[in-house]
Amino acid sequence: MSKGSSNKGFKIILFLVLAVVAAAALIFFSEAKDESEADEMFTMPNNAMRVEFLNKQGWIVKPDPVSKEDVVIPSVFDGVYAEYAALQTEQGFDLEKSMGKDATIIKYQVLNYPDYPDNVVATMIICEDKLIGGDISVTGDNGFTEPLISAAAQTFLAAE
Repeated sequence: MSKGSSNKGFKIILFLVLAVVAAAALIFFSEAKDESEADEMFTMPNNAMRVEFLNKQGWIVKPDPVSKEDVVIPSVFDGVYAEYAALQTEQGFDLEKSMGKDATIIKYQVLNYPDYPDNVVATMIICEDKLIGGDISVTGDNGFTEPLISAAAQTFLAAE
């Protein structure tokens, strides 16, 4: 085997190794960018950002919260909380990541829910300045609970 052909083989191997490393780096940075975008989208350290987020979801709310309560996310989900955690999973949130952590439940009065002019609240669960869950609830007779975030945001979360 001549020196030229072994040098050519080395260059091919080096090229393949560099191509694999470049592909791995591209995948890593792409996933990091997606995670960073999600972190940015769901980071809400103040009331104005929370109200803006709700508006982007299509909900017009009174800017001052109806209530604000500090809680600890249970370390075991059972009963109603297990059902609520399932609703959060449906919309792309994973409450299990926050088990045992301090959080704040903030509720806003929704002003534009179709056919329900009253008794509608948007609930947001905030942990370490990040939205980790929430819902839209109609209270009173025939009340119900549905996902907080829009289908477009759910699609974004599912793509992660």
